[in-house]
Amino acid sequence: MAIWLLENFAGIDDHDIDITGSDIDTAALAAAAAGVFGARALQRLPAALIDRYFARDGEGAWRIIDDLRRSVAFTRCNLIDRAGLAGHGGYDVVFCRNLLIYFDDASRRAAVDNLYAAMAPGGFLCLGHSESMSRISARFTVRRFAQATVYQKPHA
Repeated sequence: MAIWLLENFAGIDDHDIDITGSDIDTAALAAAAAGVFGARALQRLPAALIDRYFARDGEGAWRIIDDLRRSVAFTRCNLIDRAGLAGHGGYDVVFCRNLLIYFDDASRRAAVDNLYAAMAPGGFLCLGHSESMSRISARFTVRRFAQATVYQKPHA
């Protein structure tokens, strides 16, 4: 997300943007914070972006540059634990892709309710292509774009 914003949002320096990555798995968080990727993970990224934002880190591995790596915060989060999400909030955009499909119905509803509470009014929730809010919650407004369907928290 940070690379996409740097490459596509000319006015990025005029805005206060925070990016937070979260997971329940502390090992996954440590790996994400380390920012080391194998060649396969970067195979679809243009060479110019790899050259600009990554440095070699051993044989066949690349590490995202320190300035960019430090611009993303990583935190442990259990989406179905409301108390655990209490310190998170005000999100304008939440990407929760291909996670809810692994939850049972009650956990799915709890996670979505907690995400809703953590989002800013007018915020967007982006799910995976195989996920839908239709049986989970009617609190969001469906927004259809050319290449995506997203769910928006009402402004008021």
